[in-house]
Amino acid sequence: MKFENNIENVIEFLNNEKTIAVSFCSRKWINKIKRLHEKKPDEVKIIAENKDGSIYAHLPIKYLKISPPRKVSEEQKQAASERLKKIRENK
Repeated sequence: MKFENNIENVIEFLNNEKTIAVSFCSRKWINKIKRLHEKKPDEVKIIAENKDGSIYAHLPIKYLKISPPRKVSEEQKQAASERLKKIRENK
């Protein structure tokens, strides 16, 4: 069974613990956990990859970060676009 519209993603931890447990059905987060595991296999442990495509893993609590999205003005977007264009031209 594949998840379609109702995708459940869970982050859980207990106070005073050093690890968090995560369960993701969203492809974006599954891929992120897999990349983190490749880079830091001693810290990021994939516990299960389920038949439905979801993933369950343990991570250090220091990996949990909640922050508001960055606001970028049109001028900043244009400047970044021009920098990227120059970098591509110089290759």
